[in-house]
Amino acid sequence: MKNIISLIILLLVSCTGKTDSKKNNLGNSNDSKDAPYNLTDLGDGKKFNYDTLSVDYINSLKTSLINNNFKFPDEQTFKKRTLEVFKINLYDYKNNIIVLRPAMFTEVAIKESRFILIEDEETDGIKNAVNENLELYYNSYVFYEDKIAFNWLKSRYKQQLIDLVVQYGYDSDKELVKFAFKNFDFDDSVSFHDLIFTYDVKSKKYILRESILNDIESIVYKGTVEGYTEAKEGNGYNSFSDIIEKIRSNSKNYLDAEKYIAFLYEKDLRVGVVGHIESNLSENTKYKTFLKENNYFNLKRLQDYVENVYGGDSDSDGVSKIFKISDPDGFTNLRKEKNSSSKILQKINNNTEVEVLDNSGNWWLIKTSSGNKGYVYKTKIKSE
Repeated sequence: MKNIISLIILLLVSCTGKTDSKKNNLGNSNDSKDAPYNLTDLGDGKKFNYDTLSVDYINSLKTSLINNNFKFPDEQTFKKRTLEVFKINLYDYKNNIIVLRPAMFTEVAIKESRFILIEDEETDGIKNAVNENLELYYNSYVFYEDKIAFNWLKSRYKQQLIDLVVQYGYDSDKELVKFAFKNFDFDDSVSFHDLIFTYDVKSKKYILRESILNDIESIVYKGTVEGYTEAKEGNGYNSFSDIIEKIRSNSKNYLDAEKYIAFLYEKDLRVGVVGHIESNLSENTKYKTFLKENNYFNLKRLQDYVENVYGGDSDSDGVSKIFKISDPDGFTNLRKEKNSSSKILQKINNNTEVEVLDNSGNWWLIKTSSGNKGYVYKTKIKSE
């Protein structure tokens, strides 16, 4: 009798142990997070939670796609393409509705139905309004890179296409990247920062998009140069000085600030632009030592230039690099952008020394003694 009772107790304990273990395993597997951007600030202290988005509205979007013969991706394709295009693993989050970025008109992934809700100004404020064509062509491009959809979006909603590159860093489709660059203002340092950096939600820091910079090199500059005597034509790196200054002043906000700065110098040098690195080396005498101590972050062009070309205050021919304004009018205008109709930032008198930050192209980026940065046509500058 005692043996029977003992056996029953043993079985009960064994079963209980298995049940508890199963509960624990389930709990760990469901340890997912809330989507980071679902709670949106509407202004005036009002907020909207996309988790409460109307089911009827979602169904109306889905119905419109069905009626337009959209082929909904299978779960594997949906996961793969959203990760590739939007750089987010939707299945890290427990939400069915996931806002992909904070913006007035944003993109929203609907996991269960496997499509992207694309917001736009035309339907803003209209209850349950659906922009059927935009929904159809946007999803067709995102999930299948459909060329008809791509051309339709180019002609009618080009910003939504450009945002895929600028806001999300999607660059697998080089035709899209070329289109985005053609319509992008590289002189706008704020937009340029958005283009080459992505904000990582986990680390809460900015991470450099090296592949985008590689695209700028190949598409905007059409390759590299061998030496440093002549720079490639292009405007892709016009904002580098502002970006480098921003990284330095807010280094804690970047995952690897000094490595990123060095990488930007490397990209500069690969297209023959020497002004930015020369300016840093001349202003910070310890920077050369710092680079050596860090093995130049394994950046070969940067190492070659610093060790074999840069000579302190001299160029490779040993000639002192002093730049002065020389204009028949007795002065020249420092302009905000690289054209003669751009805003005048400062009038600079002849024989005034200036610092050349970028001598690529016809308009040189310079810095005056008062700290102003802008563009002067190259014939107005002489070296001594």
